[in-house]
Amino acid sequence: MKWDSLISTQNLKLAWRRINTGRNLQYKQFFRAAYLVYEGNVDEYIKGLHKTLKAKAWSPHHATRVYLPKPSGLQRPLSLLDIEDQIVLQAISNKFATKLYRKRQQVELETVFSNKLSSPRDSIFFMERWQATYRAFQNKCTEVFNLGFKWSAHFDLSAYYDTISHELLLSIVSPNQSEPGTLDIIKKWLRVWSADNIAAMTAHGIPQGPIASDFIAEAFFLPIDFKLQNKSFCYLRYVDDIRLFGRTENEVREAAILLEQECRHRGLIPQSSKFEVRELLSPDDAMGSLPSISPADGRDLAEQPMTAEEARSILASAIKSRPYRIVDKSRFRYVMYRAPDDNEVLRIVLKLLPRHPEHIDSVIAYFANFKTRRAIARAALDYLISGVPYSYVRGALWHVVARFAGQTEMHIGLPTARADARIRSRCVVLSWGVMHFLMKCESVGLSGIGRRLSSENPISRSLLAPIFADREFARGGHAMTLLKGTLMEQLAGARELQQRQISLKILDLKQRDLPISCRNALASLGVIKRNYNKKGRDFVGEALTELYKCKKIFIWHRLLGAEYEHALQILIEAKARFQGAYSEWLALQDSFNDIVIRKFFGFLKTKNLQGYSKIRAQNGKLVKYGNLLLEGSPFDKAYPKIAKDLRFIHKRRNNLPGSHPYDEKGGSKNVWLKKRERDLIIPKIKAVLDFIVTTVNTHP
Repeated sequence: MKWDSLISTQNLKLAWRRINTGRNLQYKQFFRAAYLVYEGNVDEYIKGLHKTLKAKAWSPHHATRVYLPKPSGLQRPLSLLDIEDQIVLQAISNKFATKLYRKRQQVELETVFSNKLSSPRDSIFFMERWQATYRAFQNKCTEVFNLGFKWSAHFDLSAYYDTISHELLLSIVSPNQSEPGTLDIIKKWLRVWSADNIAAMTAHGIPQGPIASDFIAEAFFLPIDFKLQNKSFCYLRYVDDIRLFGRTENEVREAAILLEQECRHRGLIPQSSKFEVRELLSPDDAMGSLPSISPADGRDLAEQPMTAEEARSILASAIKSRPYRIVDKSRFRYVMYRAPDDNEVLRIVLKLLPRHPEHIDSVIAYFANFKTRRAIARAALDYLISGVPYSYVRGALWHVVARFAGQTEMHIGLPTARADARIRSRCVVLSWGVMHFLMKCESVGLSGIGRRLSSENPISRSLLAPIFADREFARGGHAMTLLKGTLMEQLAGARELQQRQISLKILDLKQRDLPISCRNALASLGVIKRNYNKKGRDFVGEALTELYKCKKIFIWHRLLGAEYEHALQILIEAKARFQGAYSEWLALQDSFNDIVIRKFFGFLKTKNLQGYSKIRAQNGKLVKYGNLLLEGSPFDKAYPKIAKDLRFIHKRRNNLPGSHPYDEKGGSKNVWLKKRERDLIIPKIKAVLDFIVTTVNTHP
């Protein structure tokens, strides 16, 4: 593996794109706001990272570990890496994927069904959606059963990610040990990422959570996949869940012996307690239950939410009562991320809450449907006071209480919250949650947080920034800690200054007092001005060219004038959502179009061109954007194709559930934007913007 190729700006930029489009939502919940700000000036950040790596002056940071409860009662680790560490890890995984691409194709969707690489090789989507490959896995199990393989065993591994040997891993990717210097550096980085402190560093283990690690884990297992392929038995794998099929019981046992030997040769630990050979009675029996993969922790925004009746029906099939317990985790999660607010569903969920801590994320996702509900706060408090031992769950519950509690519930919760605050350093999620609750109590005059923010975990402090009291954004407040802290803290602090419209002057800070990475964030968000004249750059034009392949004729300073910065910020936000959050992208792009068209109307007037109409009514209020585009309007008569494209975009924006739940005319439920719809809208955006650019450019 060549060093220059690994750290190239092209590879680092691809790594960033793949992180942004990754579907590991449970992991990304900790970084969403930071990702948005980083995206706003990503080119500068990537150039800086490349420069540091090239000088071999970059150092990795230890992971911050959180532990999620599992159905067994044990916990699954999640390793939170700094943003730059995520990018470098993904850059390594990119190169692993390139080197192993052809080898992986020999087993993908034949014996291995997890973490299938996307096509083409340089796709910004690193891997295919797990739902599609898991369906293929189930179909293969059925096919094998129908071929007469009616004996089976489920083979599982203990702590698979934690036992991956760095030395063996790199020997798989680079068997000839070419570029040993590069491999030695990667080994050092992996040692750091394998632990949350220097004393715990080992020569094995990869951070669990980033999508990069999911493929690295696949690469490590590849020699075993080849060893067990094309035998008399049938071997199928989904991550570390392995199914062995045979025509006889002994055939399966022989397969298990070979698999166990191969695993132990590589330092992997089979879970003997889960191993059992049994005779299959049906195709459903062959498919078994869902493998132990990360939950589908987020609603697919392209899907239409279900009705209350549908939610009750599916939920009933996923649980048993007396006492209530979940028997089908997939169906339960499916309902939680799609069900509307409903009293009957909520009643059942509140009963399930203390019995299934492993489903805390999906339960909280369902609570998000409700604006106010004291019963939710009381149930969360009861669970906290009962002594639930999982720090991750306690932190999540404190967020729930902070959101739904009235003063009565706050009074009841304070003693427990203070006790948790004393041990919050054990878990960043607990710290984030309990501090959220205490800050909410302080905002209503119940209790102060004292100096706790000073000793807060940097990740937690950055996540808490949106609820900082106003005093923290005055001279001497904790906003200064954010702006001078870790990169994640800097991004959070910059975002809050933009949102609260606070200048560095108010904080008694000068640009030279801040790290360059923080200044980049502040400039990208418009908190400090970019030096446009000195660089001669049109950031709006550059962004439009990158996003939509618009003409490279940069007239946007001239057209937008005083609205340039405002339009740029909206475009930056749209760009950050372009690859994954399609509906949010459309809403922001439509807002950008609104600004552009209003300024274009002014341009048409000054140049005495057709299509102008007043943008303000007689009462001084702005005419609605949609009305400016109406059929038969001056703009529509002068430029019918452009007006039609803009109307199409604006109507689709209004038909998003986030804008209106139902279509105004037909009354049907509005649906979220799909990727293929986005791709159909892009040519319309390009046509509109190119027309405006050409018109402005030909009328100086």
